[in-house]
Amino acid sequence: LRTLGWIDGFIALWFHNWMISWAIAFPIVVTLLPFVRRFTGLLVDMSGPQPPK
Repeated sequence: LRTLGWIDGFIALWFHNWMISWAIAFPIVVTLLPFVRRFTGLLVDMSGPQPPK
């Protein structure tokens, strides 16, 4: 919208480009998420709340 302005077929063009970006981004996120969780687990205590002693 910023580059082209409001042109005929803008919604269809936007939706097409959004679907392409989704098709690229979703598999990347699904692939990298386990590694990010494992790395985060090394940095942060992921255990649940401890019962009082």
